[in-house]
Order: sequence, then structure tokens, then C-alpha cells
Amino acid sequence: MKKLSKGMLMTALICGTIVPALFGGASVYAAEVENADALSSFDLDPMVVTATKTEMKTLDVAGSVEVMNREKIESYGAGNAFEVLRNGIGIDTHSQSVYGTAMGTMTSRIRIRGVDKGTLVLVNGVRLNQDGKYNLENIPAEAIERIEIVRGGGSVLYGSEATGGVVNIITKRHMKNSVKVEAGNYGRERYSANLNLGKFSAVVNYQNKGKVKDFSETFYAKETASKKSKIYDFIKGSNKSILWNYDINDALTFTHSYAESHNTILMHHPKTGEFNDGSRYENKENTFLLRYDKDGWKAHVSYGTQEKGYDKDYPGMTPYKYFRREGINTSSWRKGHNWDVDVNKSFDIGKNKLLVGASFQREDMDVYGYNSNKPLDSNYKRNVYSIYASFDWNLGKSDNLILNARQTWANNVSLFKKELKTGNTETLSNKNMSKFTPEVQYIHKIADDSRFYAKVGKSFRLPDITKIFGSTGTVIANLDLKPENGTHYELGYKKDFNKGDLRVALFSYKIKDSVERDSGTPLEGNVVYANADVRNTGIEVETRFKHDEHWNTSLGIMYGRPQRKQNTWSDKGANWHDQFERYQLNGSVNYRNGKFNSMLSVVFNGDRSTDDENDGKLKPQCFTDLHLSYAPAKDHKFFFHLNNIFDRKDWTGSASTPDISASGDGSYYYTLGRNFMLGYECSF
Repeated sequence: MKKLSKGMLMTALICGTIVPALFGGASVYAAEVENADALSSFDLDPMVVTATKTEMKTLDVAGSVEVMNREKIESYGAGNAFEVLRNGIGIDTHSQSVYGTAMGTMTSRIRIRGVDKGTLVLVNGVRLNQDGKYNLENIPAEAIERIEIVRGGGSVLYGSEATGGVVNIITKRHMKNSVKVEAGNYGRERYSANLNLGKFSAVVNYQNKGKVKDFSETFYAKETASKKSKIYDFIKGSNKSILWNYDINDALTFTHSYAESHNTILMHHPKTGEFNDGSRYENKENTFLLRYDKDGWKAHVSYGTQEKGYDKDYPGMTPYKYFRREGINTSSWRKGHNWDVDVNKSFDIGKNKLLVGASFQREDMDVYGYNSNKPLDSNYKRNVYSIYASFDWNLGKSDNLILNARQTWANNVSLFKKELKTGNTETLSNKNMSKFTPEVQYIHKIADDSRFYAKVGKSFRLPDITKIFGSTGTVIANLDLKPENGTHYELGYKKDFNKGDLRVALFSYKIKDSVERDSGTPLEGNVVYANADVRNTGIEVETRFKHDEHWNTSLGIMYGRPQRKQNTWSDKGANWHDQFERYQLNGSVNYRNGKFNSMLSVVFNGDRSTDDENDGKLKPQCFTDLHLSYAPAKDHKFFFHLNNIFDRKDWTGSASTPDISASGDGSYYYTLGRNFMLGYECSF
């Protein structure tokens, strides 16, 4: 707790001394800034669509919902969706590289309420998850209108993978014309441009990530010729993306997004400094989306591809000869093709409301790679069909009962695999899976500004197809994997004040047959996944206040005990084992005065445990950001962003580290040191 006390003291000093000193004399400019209140990051009781698939105020939603609007996202000064979501209540981020950057299939992820792989990520209502993975760092903050977070499983309206919660990233549909340039230490640069031509609008973004030394390590207690400890250096990286919309008419919108990233990493021995390994990673995403919204009908059709390539690249390397993708030697490559169709209709039946819908997802993935030095060409397939319904039953002036249900079927779950050296082929299939998930919600109107709610429901998650059939080079097949099956309970209280609000939620869940790593490591390429049980019981408290025209604050507290029981482990492992953090403190202070705006945000994760039965505690995390901006004129803005104020070297994973693991082996990843960005934005 010494680190926490020191951090909270420094936070108070920054808020109470530095910020007022910088901005105290700026009040004379207040009248010159148009719509100052509209620019505030404080938005009491906003409208949301994710929780119920219909537009509704957060106060009236029978669940725990958080909204990050555009003004708040800009105040955070974050560069991408991953960095924005790190500030969410009850959210724990996991990253295996700096900036949340993916290293091939080792993508960053977010956990909600301690569910490791149970976050369903949507972009404009369309699922981003493919084989359990998503690339949040490829979504620039400039393209985001708002983010809606629904905490807790049982969100049966969205189906598989929502065992922890749902994140819906809603991109800008209309925007002002602007350009933005940013530069900072570590050689980082960001450029973005917004274009608005009536029915057509676009966001273009480019980022140069620079160079970072010693961001990760692997360590072997007993080194051999094939096992050598390594220090990882991020040599260079870049992201570029474009998102554009065209409004065909008031009801029909077409959206296209494309993102591409390239990252290079070199590894050297911690003692000799000799370069003994290196990797080049490429990631491409391409999505086409057609949306319809009119007269209670909502529908979308989307087609997207996700491509991930990985190759060895270091001095003295002998290139692999079996794969060449676009002229590049590739040791591992995958490309997924995804169809997503969803149609629903809402009806008003007196004072009651009915929503019915159906959806279809097609997952088709081509994979090339090595497994025990055997080059393989594989194809994975799966179809998922669902029908769902929600009935909002008005019981009187103060009470509503909401009944939700979803039936899901998965079929054509198959793998075709060919060994390129021998020509041998293999076809595997998994039995069809189906699951019915009901949910009951109750909400009571205490007064116009307060609500009590209760909910109980089921959730499920289909095993990733690479967990079932194995993946080249890392995961060993397990055809007996079952779908995860969760039961969730939640009680909540919501209160809106004149200049603030309060949200309290008590939650408990148990997920049976959760798909967890059972044995092996990615370093060895022998990971086996098996079904286990996970559970958590906790409380979340969130409050926000607008103190006056200049100051507003927010504070969030989460306490729980996420645990896991893996029956295939040792006798000790047959008991419940703590994992991840027990508590989180989350706060922000926003100060606005005329042309000046500032935001200080802090996220502290404490009492952390590894996800392995034999290992102990991890040190706490403390993420800090300070963002300052100054607008000398209506169409011009300068800003400064400082991240990791205390220059902490926090570990961003949850597996064992060398200093505490039973075997002495391990891999671990660090946050970026204290870093800053300076920028300028011009609107026209």
C-alpha cells in the first residue's frame, strides 16, 4: 500500500497545485469559447443502444453500463481503442507488447469482471472477435464516436463470447474537417485527418511507433542449445488505417474500414548481448458493412477479413522456403473470412415492448505454419445460427420485467490439414453444438431519478476453433472441448443527482467448462487447452460529480475474487486458485477553464495473482495519464499528453514470472516508461 499512498499523494499534488497554477488565470477567455458546456467530458445519463439493442437511458437499463463519449475520449488523450478502454471500471487490460500491439496471434485483450477471454468486442454492432482474438490497437481514437461497455455475462442478445461483457465501439458517422499531428519520445509520431463531404465522411490515420528497448523477457532457469533466455527490443512499428461512411439515405449506411500494421522485434541474450532471434509481424483487417435502421427494423450485413503474418527475421537467419506471401518468407500466416448477418424488429404492444431477431456468422480461416518442424496448410470452418427475443413487460407505474432468450446452433465445425512435405491430409470434425440461454431482469423505479434492478441469466462461449483442432506451432488439438456455460447474478442501484450520479452493482457468476490453458507453454509449442471452472463475486461502485463550471471528477471502485479450478492439475489444483486482481481503483479529475482543458486519470490494480496454481502474487499496476489542451482559437488546438507519470515498470500479463514460478521459466511483458506526446489540431 506504500506505492498506492505515494501515488495518491502525487495525484493530489498535481490536481491541487499544477493544474490550477497552469489554468487559474484563464477565466478571462471563457466567453470566447463557443459551446463550452457541450465540450465537457461530463455527460449525465446518456442514451445507449448496446445493452438492449434499442435506444435507452443508462438509468433505465437493468444492468451495469458505462459510456465513454467523444469528449471524454479526447480528454483521455488516448491513441487507440485499447488505450481508451484501459480506463474503464472493472476492466483489466492484458498486453504482450507496447501500445497494446499484437505480435501475430498474441493479441492484446481486455477482461471484464475477471473473465479472461469472455469479452465480446463489437464495432458498430458487428463482432470483431475471430477465433477469440481482436486487435483494438488498430482502431484509432480519432475514428470513435463513443464506446458502450456492458459489464456482466448473460447478455444473451449477443450470443457467444459475452461471458464477461460486451464492448461496442461506435465509430463516427459525421465529423468535422480536421487534421492532427503528434510527436513524442521513443521516436513516436501520429497523423490523422477527418473529412466531411455531406453524405461522405472519412477518417485516415497513420502511426509510427518508434523504438523501445527491453520491453519483454523470457527466462529459462536451465539454458540449453534450444532454450536461451532473451531480452526483447521493439525495433520499429507502424499502423495505418482508413474508415469511411456513405449515407445512401436516411435509413441505409455503407461503411468500409481497412487497417494495416507492421512490427519488428529483435531478441538478444541478457548476458552476452548476442542477437539470437527476431520476428516480423504483419496484420491486415478489411471490413465492409451495410446497415439499415428504420421503423423499428435494424439490420446489418458485413464481410471482413483478418490476416496475420509472422516471420523469423534476424542476422544469420536461414529463410523458410515453404511459404511466400506477397514475396515475403513467412513461417506462420493466417487469414480469416467472416460473414455476419443480423436482423431484428421491435414492436410496441401497449405499454410493453417486444424485440425479435435472428443472426448468422460464418467463420472460415486459412492457416499456414509449422508444427514440430512440419509445414502445414490448414483450413478451419464454422457456421453459427441464432434466434433471439426480448420482451419488456410493464407491470405497473414503477416495475418492469424483462425476459430475454437466445437459441444458438453451431455446425460444419471442421478442419482440413495437409502436410506440405509429405502431401498427407487429415480431416477432423467436432460434433454440432447448441445452447439455449435465458435471462430474467427486473427493474423498479424508486423515484424519477433512482432505480433498483436485479437480473439472473445464462451465458455461453463456443471454444475457439484453434483450441479444438490445434494450431500450427503452438496449440495441440483437443476434440473433447465443451462450450462454456455461465450462470450470472446481479443486483444494482442507480441514482442521478442534480450534478452527478451513483452506480452500485453486486455481482456473482460461475462459469462451468471454461476453456483454459491446461499445460504446456507457447515457448515450447505444446499448449493444451481443457475445460475448467471459474467464478467471481464482487462489488462495483462508480460515482461522478460536476462540482462547478470548471471541475468534474469520477471515482470507481471494484472488489472481487476471480478464481479458477482446473481438475486436471495436481491435487492442489483441484481446489480454487486466485487469479488476476482482487481490487481496482479508478479515478479521473477534469478541469476546464475557457480555452484550457485538462484530464488526470489513474487506474490502480491491486492484490494480483498469477493464473497458474503453483505461483504466487504479482506486484500491483498503476496506470496514469495527464492530458492538457489549449485552444487559442475556435479551429486550433494544441495539446500535451503525459503517460506513466511515475515511470513505473509494471508487468502487463497474468502468467508466471521467472522470479516466482515453480520451474524458474517464464515470459513477461512491461509497460512503456514515462512517455509524452505533443500535438496540434486544425479544423476547417
